[in-house]
Amino acid sequence: MGTGVKGLSPVPSVFSGPPAPTARIFLFCLLRLRFQRQPVRPLPNLEPGDALSIDRPKPDALSASPSGWGEYGLAVGVLGVLTGIGLALPASTYLSIGLLYLLAVILLSLRVGRGPVVLAGLLSAVTWDYLFIPPHFRFAISNPQDRLMFGTYFPVALIAGQLAARIRAQAARDRRRTEAAKLLAESEKLHRALLDSVSHELRTPLAVITAALENLDGAAPAMQAGLVGEMRVAARRLNRLVGNLLDQTRLETGALRPRLDWCDARDLVNAAIDGNRDALAGHPLTVEMPDDLPSVRADFTLTEQALGNLLLNAAVHTPPATPIRVTAGVEGGSQRAFFSVADHGPGLPPAIRGQLFKKFVRGETARAGGLGLGLAIVGGLVAAQGGEVGYNENPGGGARFTIYLPHVTPQAAESE
Repeated sequence: MGTGVKGLSPVPSVFSGPPAPTARIFLFCLLRLRFQRQPVRPLPNLEPGDALSIDRPKPDALSASPSGWGEYGLAVGVLGVLTGIGLALPASTYLSIGLLYLLAVILLSLRVGRGPVVLAGLLSAVTWDYLFIPPHFRFAISNPQDRLMFGTYFPVALIAGQLAARIRAQAARDRRRTEAAKLLAESEKLHRALLDSVSHELRTPLAVITAALENLDGAAPAMQAGLVGEMRVAARRLNRLVGNLLDQTRLETGALRPRLDWCDARDLVNAAIDGNRDALAGHPLTVEMPDDLPSVRADFTLTEQALGNLLLNAAVHTPPATPIRVTAGVEGGSQRAFFSVADHGPGLPPAIRGQLFKKFVRGETARAGGLGLGLAIVGGLVAAQGGEVGYNENPGGGARFTIYLPHVTPQAAESE
């Protein structure tokens, strides 16, 4: 059997028969792997004039994603280490070295993509033949058994590597399905809880209105006035609930578009207080604003609603007769205007302080009723105007929420 000269002469066949380069074996395996036949699917029934749309099979997300240079470097590095170990072993152990190469290809397929696995299989086969299979330092194999071993090595390495990669991809798909199932279960649980809460919140004011209407006929004038007051309170609660749900929907869909204009800060505070007179009744209210408080550029309706939600939150989550203090101004040396609502109630538990502005978050000691949307809406309304909402403990006990809005003077705005 002839021998080839490294790098220039034709490479002898590894099988008996007509000479053929060893690279042809690798090329055949690569082409066979690249152009695997896809299952034939029947075309859909088309009506005249319909456009034909062919859905190409989607490759696996893991195997289709391009491999980075780091994965190729890892494959070459692992083979380099094994080659160094093999060169330190006796020459008679070349079959064991081939098995080590095969094991390395399989293990690499669990970590890297298809390209690095193919490269590892090709390099390991060529290195094994050139350095370890007699005769050494030639692309030639003299022993028929070694030819058979070498001829099956590369396909086996690739097939085993691809099977391992498929197992890894299937495990990843199973994990994604499990995570999706958990998210779906949590979503359904939240949906049921929200539906129950909304049903309860709607039923309560409706029951009050229905009972008041039934007792209104024939009632004494003094009693009629009390029933009308109860209906008014219930109707406002119902309107507030529906408004919160609509506002949250507008925030989530991006339909909220603030209309910024110059607003008097006192008018904003007074409007928010007037809108919550019933809830604030029985709470001593203090308003502190400097005499030279400038106008702020904001959406009047959104800012009034956000400030009103903070006032309502302070009123309903503190005991009766708890003082509430409202302050407004412009931070010294800053370009931010602020509106602060502070109370001397029980404050907030540390466990929920990091989730205050998330939907449906309620403290364990919160009063019955409510959906946990108030602060989430406040955060959304303020963020839509480029501001933010902060929370800190009120000195002397209680909670303090502060709305911060970007602030420029009218003169600076005109110069811009």
